[in-house]
Amino acid sequence: MEPHALDLDRLAKALQTQRYGRSITHREVTGSTNDDARAAGEAGASAGHVVVADAQTSGRGSRGRSWASPPGTDLYLSILERLPVPLAELPPLTLAVGLGVAEAVDELLQGTAPAAEVKWPNDVQIQGKKCAGILIEASTGSPKGDAVVVGIGLNVNRTLFPPELAGNATSLSLQSLQGKPLDRSHALQLLLQHVERRVDDFVRNGAAATVRALKPRLALLGRAARCDEQTGVVRGVAESGALLFETANGVEQVIAGRLLPIP
Repeated sequence: MEPHALDLDRLAKALQTQRYGRSITHREVTGSTNDDARAAGEAGASAGHVVVADAQTSGRGSRGRSWASPPGTDLYLSILERLPVPLAELPPLTLAVGLGVAEAVDELLQGTAPAAEVKWPNDVQIQGKKCAGILIEASTGSPKGDAVVVGIGLNVNRTLFPPELAGNATSLSLQSLQGKPLDRSHALQLLLQHVERRVDDFVRNGAAATVRALKPRLALLGRAARCDEQTGVVRGVAESGALLFETANGVEQVIAGRLLPIP
């Protein structure tokens, strides 16, 4: 087996999680791992069940955007979770997952690139270029109760991007000094480990702890930016998960939008 191919037997032996990945489904090709994880939850799958695919034909990101998912290079996965947190209090969960992804990226790159940052609301980036995206969706109707599906796309070994993404996207392989394909099984192991730890911290200690941990990694903090049609300065993140965005009218709390730097 190629070192960068997914090896679930080796993954199972290396896992250091309590829940994440202890039950896992691997698909060579699927429409969307989020849809598959939701279906698994409706069929009674336990918290921590993971669906991972080598390729997606209908991968999606936030606000209905598509997520390019070419075969065999990256990680496309969804985690089924059942959390003792009301749905109204879940928005900061995206940031907690982003923290876990960023920490996994740092460990995988072993200091060969600047620290990964979390860009509100759901991206992880290196040197201003996106390497991962997060999509969290509620799932109701399961026999074990309501759930959330945590979708993560991580660019691991991709070296070419469509023209519309080329200037704004990167992968771990491109950021690594070695420039060689990374072991995707090892990447998945670390990703599950760090994300589970950050999700558990969010549940145990609340959004305030997540916001404190996020601050050193928050992309564009103190910088001028555009959020949809507004321009302002990023001042932080509220415990609700809203962006603290200073405009001519003062500091506003923005609950949704696309945040872009102003050169």
